[in-house]
Order: sequence, then structure tokens, then C-alpha cells
Amino acid sequence: MMIRTHITAFRVQDLMLALAAVLSLTPVLAGADERQPLDEIREAVADHARSGLADGSGSVQVGRIDSRLRLDRCDHELETFDPPGRGSSSRATVGVECHEPSPWRLYVSVRITQEKPVLVAAEALPRGTVLNESHLRSVERNVNRLNRGYYVDPEDIVGMQTGRPLREGDLITASRIEARRLVERGQRVLITAGSASTEISMNGEALESGRRGERVRVRNSSSGRIVEGEVVADSRVHVQY
Repeated sequence: MMIRTHITAFRVQDLMLALAAVLSLTPVLAGADERQPLDEIREAVADHARSGLADGSGSVQVGRIDSRLRLDRCDHELETFDPPGRGSSSRATVGVECHEPSPWRLYVSVRITQEKPVLVAAEALPRGTVLNESHLRSVERNVNRLNRGYYVDPEDIVGMQTGRPLREGDLITASRIEARRLVERGQRVLITAGSASTEISMNGEALESGRRGERVRVRNSSSGRIVEGEVVADSRVHVQY
């Protein structure tokens, strides 16, 4: 009889301990419902990064968010923003914040990949090469890593010249090409003067090299007079009176 009583008491004690364990978990489970799901943060960050893509194409990889993070659930839609000094276009940072009920702010890193066809040198090109389409080749590159810019349409650069030697496969950028010089120092040029209705022309010599739109000094071959005019075409300088 004593043994049976002892077993009954032991079982009651077990039940009490089990009930206490369940009750102790209740605040944790309730608290979990009040936490901001990390998946929602990741989704908001990815949507923000994708919205910055030029044509909506490309892929976004959201960086790691610490799974131990405990943030109060936001009462409104999460707000995202680009923080100052967000980083390069391929590796950026997106800010996420909530104002109510408990304000918090979080910064999440993202990696952006956007492949596009860009122009590269089809062969080795010496400095001063006047570009034509045979000098160019289109290749796929992650443009978010091309911080110095790029070109996609040959029409934008055909007729320009290389400002430095290029190796085969080198990316064509604005810093590597320049407008072609239409007038070279010492070259014989045609000098035009006046307006369209009363324009006169004469032969001359360029005293400076220049590209379209630049102003250079030229010498009138007949009078020896030196004047300054605008380079308007190949071997042609216009003087406005």
C-alpha cells in the first residue's frame, strides 16, 4: 500500500513538472508572433534592389541576416532606402526600418548581377585608331561591376579614336576614346568666314590641332594674318565676324 501511494505521488509530480514546462513556453510562443519575420525583411530588401535595375533584368542576392535577430513586428509595411555611401553598384547596402510600435533600423548587404552586351576591342588597337565597326565586338558582362562606364551601341563611338593603346578584349570606355582630331597642326585647311548668306573662304594653315567644336588658331595663307576659329569639319575652320 505504501509503494502504490509513492508511485501515485511520483506521477502527480511528473504531471506538475510537465505543466510547468508547457506554461514556461507560452511567453516564448506568444513572443514569436510579435517578432518581425526575417523572410519579410529579405523580401523587402530584394524588391528594393530589383527596383533599381535599369530595365528590371538581372538577379539580386540578399546577404546573410543573423537568425538570432529579434525585432518587434512592424505595424506597417517595411520601409527601405539607399543609405549614404551604399557601396559599389554590384555590392550595395539596403536600409530597412520600422517606426511603430517599436522603431528599429537594419542594414542588409546585397549583391547585384546584371548581364548586358557591351563593346570591347575586337583586336589590339594602337593609340589614335579611328574606330569602325570591325574594331568592335559585343560580349556579355556584369554591368554592375563596370564602374567606369561602357558602350552598347557601335553608332555611339564609330568615328572616334583611341586615346591610348587597347588590347584585344579591353572594354571600350569614355576614358579610353576621344573625338577624332579633324585638324592637325601644320595642316593646310580651308578657312571660312562670315555668315551663311555672305560666307567667304580662303586657304590657310592650322597652327594648332583640334576636334569638332574646339577653337584653334589658323594663318591666312594670302595675308599672313592669324585668326582664331572653330573646327567645323575635316580640315575646315570657321571664323565668325
